[in-house]
Amino acid sequence: MLPFNPEQTLVTGAFEGEVNLLKNHPQFPNVKVMGIGNLEQAVQLFAYLNLNPQIRKIVFLGSCGVYPWSETKPNTIVSPNSVCSWELGASLGFAKQLPNTPETFPLLRDPMFASGICNAPTCITLHTMDSPPEENWKTLSFENLELFGLTKVANEFKIPVTAYLAVTNTVGPKGSTEWANQWRDLSNKLQGYFLSA
Repeated sequence: MLPFNPEQTLVTGAFEGEVNLLKNHPQFPNVKVMGIGNLEQAVQLFAYLNLNPQIRKIVFLGSCGVYPWSETKPNTIVSPNSVCSWELGASLGFAKQLPNTPETFPLLRDPMFASGICNAPTCITLHTMDSPPEENWKTLSFENLELFGLTKVANEFKIPVTAYLAVTNTVGPKGSTEWANQWRDLSNKLQGYFLSA
């Protein structure tokens, strides 16, 4: 794990189960859940950072699915190097992609884990995708629902973000079921890395 100053680092996740083993542990004084989805993450993080100016780094613990064309497989831990928010509906032609400025944000990745670009759309992808819907999607590896909103706000505060994501499933129609069967064990494993560091 990358070294960090516990007093100046926020450890966060989307919901209680992603950080419950670290909460109330003396080694992690700043653990706070920020909610599910990009918007909830952004609003909650903005409020938290305004009340906690000592925070100089953010560590996000979460889960993700992998796109079928990704080299990464489920049941692993990854640390993405950047995040974007591309909507599948726009790529399939039945919606329009709203602009994001900037389109991507860099993440401070941990070289101990596999990396790649994380897509953080506003909806869970239930569409079967044996191949990328557009050429530029070939660059995407993972899908997580919170990381773009979190990183966008952190960028405004000039705070670096490192994300650790448990790869629970393959993105597609069975993704939510696979996630439900995998997230607890993989979250325990991920939090265990921090407890043993």
